[in-house]
Amino acid sequence: MADHTATARLTPRSKVAVAGLVLATAGTALPLSMAAPTLSTTALLYGTTTADTTWVLTTTLIVATVSAPIIARLGDNHSPRRILLFVLPIVALGLFLAGTATSLTQLIFARALQGLSGGVLPLVLSLTQRIVPERRRTLWVGILASTFASGTALGAVLAGVLVNAYGTPALAWLPLTIVIAAQITLLAALPPTPASGRRRLHLRASLALGAGGVALLLAITEAPKLPHPIIVVALLTLGGVVALGGWARTQYRGGTPLWDRAALRRRTALATAHTMALLGGGSLFGTFVALPAFVEAADGLDLSIVIAGALLLPATAAIAVVGPLTGLLRRGLGRRGMALLGAVAGSGGAILQWVAPHEVPVLLAGSALLGAGVALTFAAALTVSIEHASADDVAGASAPNIVARQLGGALGAGAAGAVIAAAPPTTRFDTAFVLIAILSTGVVLAALGLPQRRARVRSTE
Repeated sequence: MADHTATARLTPRSKVAVAGLVLATAGTALPLSMAAPTLSTTALLYGTTTADTTWVLTTTLIVATVSAPIIARLGDNHSPRRILLFVLPIVALGLFLAGTATSLTQLIFARALQGLSGGVLPLVLSLTQRIVPERRRTLWVGILASTFASGTALGAVLAGVLVNAYGTPALAWLPLTIVIAAQITLLAALPPTPASGRRRLHLRASLALGAGGVALLLAITEAPKLPHPIIVVALLTLGGVVALGGWARTQYRGGTPLWDRAALRRRTALATAHTMALLGGGSLFGTFVALPAFVEAADGLDLSIVIAGALLLPATAAIAVVGPLTGLLRRGLGRRGMALLGAVAGSGGAILQWVAPHEVPVLLAGSALLGAGVALTFAAALTVSIEHASADDVAGASAPNIVARQLGGALGAGAAGAVIAAAPPTTRFDTAFVLIAILSTGVVLAALGLPQRRARVRSTE
């Protein structure tokens, strides 16, 4: 498709359309984390354990992991506008069912439908490349990446206030309102987008990716509670690694990979970017689970759910502030410099929450550092993923990085929940914070391997 945005200005209609894309990103990001600080409350409501209600959070992330590459490829093949306007009502249905859920099973099913929101950001990025002038695309990639990340963090912050005032069903009504507003705005203002129609879906690869993620998540959360846990954990871990290895093989050797094979020649940069997203997602969602649980627990700070959510507010504010600055920072520091700055900040915040006294001011400072670091590393990783993609391929090019973030989030949340549930009471929260610090330090090590200059690769497909 020819790019007509290189010299064009954003028209009034396009400005409304971009606002609709921001609303769609925010409305689908909020539910990804809203369940995190309310797991204990949900467990009491349905008469189950916090470990069981962790699936309310991780089910959404697993479905997002499986569906995001498929939705992204459908967008590239059949118009991102058409697919986005099809997916948003399904997400809205999931939110409505969550708001009216009368059992944990119904709630988990509703959250599974919401998992289709994982494919929204690739579609939004693809549409941005088509309607935003070229000179402003880096800015809008940063804004949308920060909207997604800050929306995710804000969901955890708002959850405590909403539940405290209106009960757990309120977790669905706010994002539902935003998603409906986004749908109406996009129907009115988003221009038609032609489809490239060049690639078929690679469904088996997506299912292998999801199966590997589910197997690893089960090994973390469920296997330790079963008979012969060592054997079950080993088998599930092996199965997960084999499934993910099979998925990786299809990407490098299969006839029709989920995304541009020419881009895969930039293996070092892409592997680093996806590793950063995986570990960063794990540390962020691990924090969403561990920090509120520590604040609410009797053996923690024993404070209210509102305070627990408020401790994540600095992370949200930092993400929202830093995200739009990523374009400027990238020009000044280079992509590796920006990624390292974010990784060091995030790691510093995680380590501060672990080693410093567990007092509210310290936790607030750690939360702010973690949020700023997440904003920078996520934007850096996402930019590396799409920097060589044409407008027709942006959804498919961005999908693997978003998938890595969501898979890491699911594993990080599951691992933090499992540690808190299974570790000795005297050390369970310290162990969870150690885990988050290790994941954050891994982001620093990954960022060190990011090439400073991008490879000159062009897609041949």
